[in-house]
Amino acid sequence: MNVVVRKLVAKELYLNRWLMAGTAVAAALAAFACIFGATAFNVGALAWITAVIACGVMLALYGVTQERKENSLQFVLSLPVSIRGYVFAKTAGLMLSYLVPWLVATAAAIVLVLASPGVPDGLLPYVVVLSGFLLANFAVVLCGALHARSEAAVIALIIITNMAVSLFMFVVSALPGIRDHMTGPVPVWNGTIAGVLLVELLVLATAVTLPLATAARRRDFL
Repeated sequence: MNVVVRKLVAKELYLNRWLMAGTAVAAALAAFACIFGATAFNVGALAWITAVIACGVMLALYGVTQERKENSLQFVLSLPVSIRGYVFAKTAGLMLSYLVPWLVATAAAIVLVLASPGVPDGLLPYVVVLSGFLLANFAVVLCGALHARSEAAVIALIIITNMAVSLFMFVVSALPGIRDHMTGPVPVWNGTIAGVLLVELLVLATAVTLPLATAARRRDFL
């Protein structure tokens, strides 16, 4: 990794520092609010999911789409860096920018489940697979933004992936290997959980590496 690529990665972290901090705080507070009864749990859980998803949307829109729209990408590519180097820096920088608040949000949700007597510990595996899906979901949005040729295409992808979150929650929570243990006193890690996590890992790995194999090779990247 040359010095320009490292500086481009650092630039993403610097530019997104307030979004990262704001999302981390909002997600942590939302998880904390869940301890104050059933209604507070529903509101807090919704706020937690919203904060994590909104962070990904903002990173994709302003980190990729807006940069291309404002023609600042032309300046970046005038630096001694290849298109492949730029794509790597953009992918790494935005993934790291998302990983920081995502880790805080995931940790806050795990602490909530394990430390709150009103939340069954059996919910923990579901929280883990949901967090994994949100990470993979952002990777797909970022991958799409790096490939898209228009802002409308990116917005359409964001709408589809946001709808996929609700669909995932309904489908996965209905799987017997997860549904039958969600309200139990102890977490149950079984083949269903492992299978869901494996699929999420494969989607994540594909979405992160695909831009380097395709978008970075385009002659008309601008």
